[in-house]
Amino acid sequence: MPAITSTQTLAIDGGTPVRATDQSWASWPDNSEAEWESDIEPALRDVYLSRTEGLPATQCESFGSAFAAYCDGRYGVIMPHGTDAISAALAGALDLDGIGEGGEVIIPNYTFIATASAPISVRCSLALVDIDAESFTILPEAIESAVTDRTRAIIPVHLGGHPADMNAINAIAEKHDLMVIEDCAQAHGAEYRGKKVGALGHVGAFSFQSSKNLTAGEAGCLITNNVDVRDRAYAFKDVGRRPGGERWEYPRLGWNYRTSEYLAAILLKRLPLLESQIQRRNENAARLTRSLDEIEGITPPQLKDYVTQHGYHLYMMQYEPSAFGGKSRDEFLEALRGEGIASSPGYQRPLTDEGALKTVAERYPDMVRRLPCPNVEQASAHSIWLYQYMLLGESEDLNDVVEAIQKIKVAFTS
Repeated sequence: MPAITSTQTLAIDGGTPVRATDQSWASWPDNSEAEWESDIEPALRDVYLSRTEGLPATQCESFGSAFAAYCDGRYGVIMPHGTDAISAALAGALDLDGIGEGGEVIIPNYTFIATASAPISVRCSLALVDIDAESFTILPEAIESAVTDRTRAIIPVHLGGHPADMNAINAIAEKHDLMVIEDCAQAHGAEYRGKKVGALGHVGAFSFQSSKNLTAGEAGCLITNNVDVRDRAYAFKDVGRRPGGERWEYPRLGWNYRTSEYLAAILLKRLPLLESQIQRRNENAARLTRSLDEIEGITPPQLKDYVTQHGYHLYMMQYEPSAFGGKSRDEFLEALRGEGIASSPGYQRPLTDEGALKTVAERYPDMVRRLPCPNVEQASAHSIWLYQYMLLGESEDLNDVVEAIQKIKVAFTS
């Protein structure tokens, strides 16, 4: 890595960027013509020629079982989206039909909107609480403080791929007779004390949207070890039917969230590649962290001692302006992107401050309850995110990230 001098002009000021604008990162999804010919096209062809593009959903059933096994779970139910998977998981765990009041669900105030909108879709209200300052996952102490006689469930989010503290969360749930629904949308393959996330609570929900570490463009899946939860979730997604039941019987009220066989076929081909990709991300993240640890003002991801494998959907850093000449996070991001480094500020405010939940809270005051969130506010103001596909690259790609940050620091503090 070349030495950075104070004479090097930032790209945003007319200098040469560290990384050329036509220099791409590792592609995602990692599609290739060879893979299309050897794996994907035959799989889609088989679905097409089978004339089973929907029911009886043999590909969907196969993927649900395979993904559950990967997550050390017993049952898997594929869904069209990750959001639907959370809704179905709640319906299964809490025995909800989407008509009666579902009770209150505790979620972190630093998460994607689906963690909130899915409970609302099955008539649950929300209590939004603080996160841990290092892992950015829901803070167990904040959960304990939020529990009331209306509370029915906790949704921990394994944000960015870092597992939440499931032992502590499960202990709180057991104490108060609550259900635990894991939001694993960003945490495929992440491990808590040697066990995959998804089957650590009562039920887990995953997303396979196009940016996710396992993707078919869209789709989702829920994982559980509880057959009753599985059966209720299955009914929720298949118009009230039970698994293996008759086509024209409807034991429960349900909806139609059945998933295309083509998506399942793609996921079945990509699932065997997931673990090696996770390992590569973890190796590259560790290399990047070792280098960034040397730069004052940048705090790379801090892994809790219970993390035996990070999912690394995101590489989440914290930026301290005072170490960069007082320049704001937005100014740093502008300079970083100018040097050719793809990056994002992530969630820029607590979820309760976004228009969607603010509107819900104004119209339906009993639906949204916000508790103190100082760590959420800190993370919202200081976060810098790098994307998972950047960790699939070569050492030169990681060097570019470090060099760009060093270059910016010299320029900002000179």
